[in-house]
Amino acid sequence: MASFWHKSIAPLHNLLGKPQIDVRSLQTRLTAGVVLTSLVGVGAVTAWMGWRMQQIVLDSHRQRTALVADRLREDVQYYSTMMPPQEALDKVVEYRSTGDLAIWVEAEDGELMAQSEILTMGSWQAAGVSAALLSMPIVPGTEVMPVGDWRLVVCAEALDIAALPAATVYIADDITADYRGLQQLIRMLLLTSLGLISLLAIAFALYIRRALSPIRQLNRLAGQVTADTLDQPLSLATAPTELQELLRSYNLMLARLSKAWGQQKRLVNDISHELRTPLSLVQGYLESTLRRGQNLTPAQREGLEIAAAETSRTARLLSEILDLARLSNGQGVLNLEPVNLSDIVYEAVALATKTQPYPVGQVNVVDLASAVAKVDRQKLRTVLVELIDNALRYSDPQQPVQISLEQQAGWATVAIQDYGAGIPDHCQGDIFDPFYRVNEDRSRSSGGTGLGLTLVRSLVEAMGGQVSVQSQLNQGSVFTLRIPT
Repeated sequence: MASFWHKSIAPLHNLLGKPQIDVRSLQTRLTAGVVLTSLVGVGAVTAWMGWRMQQIVLDSHRQRTALVADRLREDVQYYSTMMPPQEALDKVVEYRSTGDLAIWVEAEDGELMAQSEILTMGSWQAAGVSAALLSMPIVPGTEVMPVGDWRLVVCAEALDIAALPAATVYIADDITADYRGLQQLIRMLLLTSLGLISLLAIAFALYIRRALSPIRQLNRLAGQVTADTLDQPLSLATAPTELQELLRSYNLMLARLSKAWGQQKRLVNDISHELRTPLSLVQGYLESTLRRGQNLTPAQREGLEIAAAETSRTARLLSEILDLARLSNGQGVLNLEPVNLSDIVYEAVALATKTQPYPVGQVNVVDLASAVAKVDRQKLRTVLVELIDNALRYSDPQQPVQISLEQQAGWATVAIQDYGAGIPDHCQGDIFDPFYRVNEDRSRSSGGTGLGLTLVRSLVEAMGGQVSVQSQLNQGSVFTLRIPT
């Protein structure tokens, strides 16, 4: 019965998510989205800034070479009025040349008419730049050309001087230092952008984690809801508006579940209570009739015996349902007192073996320690009788049931082991649920009600203990009770 509210709460609990962060969590997705957006945005800005700075540097050098070409033409025309044109050309070429700027003039037939002295000496000659420039075809216009490890802005323009043959002036501007500095600046900009993105990722992750903390609080509160706290609404004062709406819906659901749970408990309690008395009267009448029915025919006696057995079974079922209802309602009264558990074990063995068609020798009590715990003597005896009865009913008749009692670390452990068919792994978590049956062997023909183990768990937990099972097919089962001493 207690699984009613648990199964109703579970879907919403799962919807709100798990406490830990995984790749499918909302926090991870939001953080990844923000980081990717920042990465794309900052990366795009960084790439644009790097490209723009490169264009600015190159454009400035292009303008410089174009300006030098224009000034060279004007200077040659000016000096040609005062000296021979070839001498004016050589003078202007040498004057306009610098350590980073080389000039040479070629006629249409490829003859070299003039060149800067820098092309025949120094690093330009040693690095092979001069030879490469003078040998490669260069189209008119201005372009950036890589020559080995060097970067050059090369400008080619027609030199139309009246006193000179048609020629082309070539200007090569060494921008290697500026280019390398620009590349280093771009790398620093990229590294700075990566650092900024990392800081943004951390900041956004912390912010998103803080923003989602009310959802985690609601998740924890939902995980603490039990059948006894269904009537207690959840509250989050600092939650955002959207979560407040979810919280109101959640509390409405809890209120409906609490009402339904209360109605169910009252219904089970009332039905069990109302039916137990008439069934007891019917059972007493049938047993009295059987005792005094010397004149009954065999068929009549058999029918009355079957009716009496079914009435007894139904009365027992109602009694267990009533006990479970009282425990669920908090109306079950436990008379807790310090008791020597070994005495209760012996009492339970005596009661279980007396009511079963098995010899007493099939229950062996081994390793029985002396442990004192505060329990309800009668209820704990009922628990042990139920477990021993199950062990005897489903165990191999040739193998004895073994019972042990140990005490350690503040707990007393009672283990009841049988050597029967065992319980499949996928069924071991459900055998304590009401009316759950593993197979056909555990059916109505065995005399069980399907509530025995449920009542066992409820009684043990009411006394602060725990019950568990370990089982293997064809090797038997071990039911373990752990009770705080």
